Amino acid sequence: MVGLRLFFRLFIFTFFLLQAYPAEAAKRETRTFVLKNGLEVLLIHDPEVHRSAAALSVGVGSLYDPEEKLGLAHYLEHMLFLGTKKYPEAGSYKKYLEENSGGSNAYTGDVVTNYFFQVSHGAFEGAIDRFSGFFKEPLFDKDYAEREVNAVSSEHDKNKLRDGWRRSRVIDQISEEGHPIKKFGTGTKETLAGDNRPALLEFHHRYYAASEMKLAMLSKFSLRVQEEIARKYFGDIPDRRVAMPPISPDYRKPLKDRYRLLKVKTIKDRRILTLTFPTIRLHDHLESKPEAIVGSVIGYEGRGSLLSKLKEEGLALGLSAGGGYGHPNLSSFDIKIALTKKGEKEYERVLEVVFAYIQMLKQTGIREYTFQEAQTMAQIDFDWKSPEEGGRYVASKSGLMQNYKLEDVETLPYLFRKYDPEAYKAVLDTLNPGNMLAVLQARSVETDRREKFYGAEYSITEVGGAAFEKLRTPPQVASLQYPERNEFIPERLPLLKEGPQLVRDDDIAKVWFQFDHRFKQPKVDLRLRIETPRVYDTVRNLARSRLYVAAVQEGLNELVYPIQVAGLSYSLSVEKEGVVLRLGGYSEQLTDLLSLVAKNLTKIKIDEQKFNDLKRARIRSLENRKLDRAYRRAAYYNRLLWLMKQYNEEELLEELKSVTFEEVKEHAKGLFDRSFITGTVYGNWTREKVQDSLEILLGEIKSKPLPEGERFKQVVEVLEPGEKALMSAKVADNNNALYYRLQVGEMDFSTLAKVSMVASIVEADFYLQMRTNQQLGYLVWSFNHRVEDRLFFNMIIQSAGYGPFDLKKRVEEWLKQTRELFDKLTDEEFERYRKARIVSLEKEGDNIARVNADLYGFATREKGNFRFKKQVIEAVKKLKKEEVVVAANKILLEASTPRSVVLIRSRSNDKPVPETVLTSVDQFKNRKAKSAR
Repeated sequence: MVGLRLFFRLFIFTFFLLQAYPAEAAKRETRTFVLKNGLEVLLIHDPEVHRSAAALSVGVGSLYDPEEKLGLAHYLEHMLFLGTKKYPEAGSYKKYLEENSGGSNAYTGDVVTNYFFQVSHGAFEGAIDRFSGFFKEPLFDKDYAEREVNAVSSEHDKNKLRDGWRRSRVIDQISEEGHPIKKFGTGTKETLAGDNRPALLEFHHRYYAASEMKLAMLSKFSLRVQEEIARKYFGDIPDRRVAMPPISPDYRKPLKDRYRLLKVKTIKDRRILTLTFPTIRLHDHLESKPEAIVGSVIGYEGRGSLLSKLKEEGLALGLSAGGGYGHPNLSSFDIKIALTKKGEKEYERVLEVVFAYIQMLKQTGIREYTFQEAQTMAQIDFDWKSPEEGGRYVASKSGLMQNYKLEDVETLPYLFRKYDPEAYKAVLDTLNPGNMLAVLQARSVETDRREKFYGAEYSITEVGGAAFEKLRTPPQVASLQYPERNEFIPERLPLLKEGPQLVRDDDIAKVWFQFDHRFKQPKVDLRLRIETPRVYDTVRNLARSRLYVAAVQEGLNELVYPIQVAGLSYSLSVEKEGVVLRLGGYSEQLTDLLSLVAKNLTKIKIDEQKFNDLKRARIRSLENRKLDRAYRRAAYYNRLLWLMKQYNEEELLEELKSVTFEEVKEHAKGLFDRSFITGTVYGNWTREKVQDSLEILLGEIKSKPLPEGERFKQVVEVLEPGEKALMSAKVADNNNALYYRLQVGEMDFSTLAKVSMVASIVEADFYLQMRTNQQLGYLVWSFNHRVEDRLFFNMIIQSAGYGPFDLKKRVEEWLKQTRELFDKLTDEEFERYRKARIVSLEKEGDNIARVNADLYGFATREKGNFRFKKQVIEAVKKLKKEEVVVAANKILLEASTPRSVVLIRSRSNDKPVPETVLTSVDQFKNRKAKSAR
């Protein structure tokens, strides 16, 4: 379960994010209706979805917490999962879902709480039966009440050192006195102290009424069957009159001749300037979406843009803009700028340039072609977007139903229906300095206050005088200009026909192409790994390669931005094997984008100042990793232990700091001297176009073949039978963590099938014991994992209240109890787990990009074995229960099973580390040499 603060968190930075929710393909059927109790329902029938899913949102959130019980709405969300009158056992809902290839989650926002799940089709009605009880007869069991307060508090603990949460909390405090936006919504042991049951019952009775609920369901079952299920299980949810407390739109009133400047000290080395403005009531403009249109212009990244000017002056690295709202009365427009070191020092100049651009927009207005381009692209994406599925998908629908009428919820969130220059002007009019809260986040800012719940250091001042006047009447900046018409907006999107095939197989490339017969969209996804020995042969070359990718992308940004607006995208990334190039989007002009990118792969076209800005940003990013959450640090050390060739952060940092601009330019010229391309193309293209694209790419990089024996191969450590490696490290986070790994053995289909079944069977019990019953921490996982040709079973716990050695002891006690778990496993239960595993494996990507991601994995990781998933399914089908029980006992119980345990100590954990525990990776790597002596 996730507790979220939605208001001021879910900004739509550009209109493209409106495309995140897909239009349904023609095969989908929908139905909307209202139950007699007032509960609104959206049903979606799709015969091809892999699992059924449902979500129910309630129109209440943490803004409605009573002052004496802050966090109550979030706490109630947690408690609903812990038993109902019909199904009183606390872990039964989770266990039922996991036995049937399912899972669930929920979030609490400011004004909406959303519950959702997915499950195999055959178990859908059973899951609905259990799920609907949340809203009718929850137990709020006293036995779990205190434990779940600990879980809520633990959830807060994991966020206390996260800069985003700290910033949002402080911003909330710069609001009118007594406004509910100032409330602390997550909850802690202190805010939820005492007997909470009366407050839970009262809150549930007051707000959890059917008329405040919106239900969305997706299944292969017909609309008739789904409607019968909805009426049967949700029709008897009580309805009663709900009087929502009023929420004033005046959460932060404007100042006269001054602006507010909030400085927030960060934990990580970040430099961000956010300008947030209360704006017009956006809920009144759903058809024209002025926040998205204005945001697309301010957030434009092409030539003459605001970002381009800030980069030119060495002030910024990135920019986004847009607006959003939680409650209809609470709307904001934000401009967020990632600053350089110079930009942090000269933030007042950044503000001047921003307001110069805003002033220009007020004079020009939002031109109609900007709206038409947004409208066209939104319609194209609506027409051709792949149908998504799963719990999060229906949760998005259920959430939208809180803001849109039933008849509009399937179309209006995604489309632009109305050109509304008056609304655009009204938004722009609110972008004035007196209405602004400027938020400067950095480590070096001076502060004089500390926020209560997160301990965030901040200061708030009001700035007037000459600094204010420069923003009220900013000087013109000559190079700023309104975005030109976008010539890349697609016009012809024909569908082609071609079959799957290997289109090139020689000493320089092996690339597969598969035509899309499933989605029937005019789109292509292309993924190519350009293997080269000059990425990971030395840590110096890794540093050069990371900076090379950043420099190439920066050099291309202004050129490709209009193309990206037109529905195309590209990315470059570094893997140990080489550089991965990915392109995707509408097929009409994909070759043009590939040609543009390919021509820039061996050239660095930025100047040294921009390079140095990028370099400093990469260094900061790597240094900030040391401040990551404890479980992520545990995963980092786990990788260092098990991978034979893995550079650590200190090595990479040292090289990054000394790499020069000239070095990277030379590195770009020779990076692809010898290479081998492996990849896949999927979508609405032809064999000839794939071949032509490869010729374009190879023609630009001019590579010689790279023999297979000289390509990078990752080698994984193999521990001896009975070997147990314990390593402990201290981190900057306020949480402890444990990463417990059991070595299963070498990869083969039978072993993979067995360990995946073992992991499926124990997952719910591990979570129930560690998270629900023992309350060790909020983050608890167990899962099987493959690293190259080796298989493992992993367990992860992050805890604020328990040290890593205590966590290790609890895990090992649980491992001993797994014998009973498998001894009691019935044939019927085993078959449910088997079917659930097969359903999970049979799930295919739900859009062209995700399908090609799978194909790419088969081409690279599985060496072109595109039957890999089917072979795993066949192995699972052949398994006998006795084989899985034997495998479970061997993996989980036998002392001969090799294992590693990474024990992460929080910054305040000063307990001594036993002498038998390693405290560095080098000690682990040198263990064999020491034992030989």
